[in-house]
Amino acid sequence: MKDTTTHYGGVSRFNHWIGALVVIAMLAVGLYFGGLPRGDEKSFLRGIHVSFGGIFFLFLIFRIFWRVFSQSPQPAEQPAQLQLLTKVMHWVLLLAVLTMAVTGPLIVWTRGVGINVFDLFSIPSPIGKMPELHETCEVIHEYAAQVLLYGIILHVLAALKHQFIDKDNLLSRMVKRLR
Repeated sequence: MKDTTTHYGGVSRFNHWIGALVVIAMLAVGLYFGGLPRGDEKSFLRGIHVSFGGIFFLFLIFRIFWRVFSQSPQPAEQPAQLQLLTKVMHWVLLLAVLTMAVTGPLIVWTRGVGINVFDLFSIPSPIGKMPELHETCEVIHEYAAQVLLYGIILHVLAALKHQFIDKDNLLSRMVKRLR
């Protein structure tokens, strides 16, 4: 279950794949409803997006704590420039997700309302209505979504490069059956 110097353990693999699915789904829904005109469909999809975001935030906190307190596998052997690029891209992905996790709730709260999570509970707004901050957070959220989208594409392409060009079986760290 724990990480080793060569592979990610079960908890890290679970965190990675659930996180990837949720981030990609939230990104897809967010990008889709962002282009819709005001109306019932947009409101419904925004509600789903916000609800999953409220739940995902708790998961994100757990994932961060797990990563801070667990050992990671050694980096794959590759040229120094690619080592640096790998480290930078992982930080870009992390910062984009973190930016979205901060600006998302602020977008809702700066409208002066709480975050409704599937009508099960609500996370009340700790701040009042702040239209200027609301608009700023929306812009930052959209830019972070674009960075995240392109970062995910590069991340997937890099994993495929390792698997099919370098043939170093790096994917086995995150997919148990490839070992």
